[in-house]
Amino acid sequence: MSSIERKRGHIKHALAQTSKSASAFDAVRLKHCALPEVNLDEVSLKSSFQHKTINAPFFVSSMTGGPSEAEAINIRLAEACREVGLAMGVGSQRVSIEDGYSAGLSASIRRAIGDLPLFANFGAVNLAKLDHASSLGRVIDPLEADALILHVNPMQEVFQASGDTDWTGILSQIERVCAWSAIPVIAKEVGFGLDTRSARQLVTAGVSILDVAGRGGTRFDDIEIEMHSNISSVLSSPDVFKDWGYTTIESLRAIQDELPAQRCWASGGVRNGLDIVKSLCLGAEAAGMAGRLLKPALESTEAVISVMHQLLSEIRIACFGLGVRSVKDLGQSHIFQLSGRPLDM
Repeated sequence: MSSIERKRGHIKHALAQTSKSASAFDAVRLKHCALPEVNLDEVSLKSSFQHKTINAPFFVSSMTGGPSEAEAINIRLAEACREVGLAMGVGSQRVSIEDGYSAGLSASIRRAIGDLPLFANFGAVNLAKLDHASSLGRVIDPLEADALILHVNPMQEVFQASGDTDWTGILSQIERVCAWSAIPVIAKEVGFGLDTRSARQLVTAGVSILDVAGRGGTRFDDIEIEMHSNISSVLSSPDVFKDWGYTTIESLRAIQDELPAQRCWASGGVRNGLDIVKSLCLGAEAAGMAGRLLKPALESTEAVISVMHQLLSEIRIACFGLGVRSVKDLGQSHIFQLSGRPLDM
């Protein structure tokens, strides 16, 4: 199966995945304020990244890259971000280097989003195949990227037909990129959460931001298993590893305990604006979403804008209900109850 066919399969199966009604975010209850002394219309959601102002600490999380369908998806998402004033990460740009394929990952995305923050994306496990870190200029430069996402996805690769399962030396490759890169490097999991040991190693290597990307959102292991024609030779049942990994909340709490000053983003299972506010209260600097935006992105830019406005409205209402005038005032003091606690990670 070619890289382009795989990306098409990712889109198809991600759309087929249904979100569960229950979520780890439901374990977080925030404090209600009966006398907020706040004007709802004046609640500020303003945030920033690399000196660029954004209208909320919310970003479009990396979704897909490669085939022609992905070009349309990315452009619609970028156009919506420009209209609403949000940041965006593109999908994996591996094909831009390995196959010389640039659709959906070219300067067209930068033109669509304007001057708002835009993040390039490359797989950490593929760094070893590059002659030099400067080869990443082929994915960074066309986007005029404000940051580079290196996604870490061992438990996706292991279920992928012909996946990359030799992860020896990857940390040193990440360190090499961090030393070379003139823009911040973001390490992002893809739905299994970041453990504290890996978090410490990534920060030591020079990573600026950790996107914990925990369980609860799109399950790329399920997608790869579904697409693997000979999976029965690997697994006795497709759901053997269905509970593997950490939720976004578990990863956020553990990393904040171990590395309280570390910049963290929250993605993975973020369903709505209330989940975004809960993430911010748990110490995340920003929160990302992909799954809820994929279907409207296949429809139109206007459909994506409509969902984004809903999300911002929900964030503003949650801030109002907490009695805060700005998302910058959110913190752990606004958490009423949080059930469960992760084990040492």
